[in-house]
Parts: sequence; structure tokens; C-alpha cells
Amino acid sequence: MNTPSDRDERIRQMAHRIWESEGRPHGQDERHWHMAERLVEANERAVFEAEHGEPPNEPEA
Repeated sequence: MNTPSDRDERIRQMAHRIWESEGRPHGQDERHWHMAERLVEANERAVFEAEHGEPPNEPEA
């Protein structure tokens, strides 16, 4: 199981790759972080579905 710090580290690394791919612009760190969060979440869902054959349960709003 992944700990929150593991997930945060994956998000940080992804945000850094996004930042670099965009030419290292200044002032975009929050946008890059949110993009990375969505990408990491999508990857986690895909892995879960591959392992379990179904999407994870969504928390009710």
C-alpha cells in the first residue's frame, strides 16, 4: 500500500516533469501540481482496474 508521502513524491516528480516539458516557466507551480495530481490519480485508477477488473468505489459526495 502506498503511503501519503509516497503519493506526494510521485506527484512532485510528475509536476517537475510537466514543468520541464513546458520549458520551466515561472509561476506555474500550482497548475503543474494540480495537473500532476490528476495524472497520478488516473494512473492509480488504471492500476487498480487492471488488478481488480473494476473501477475503485467512489466516495459519495
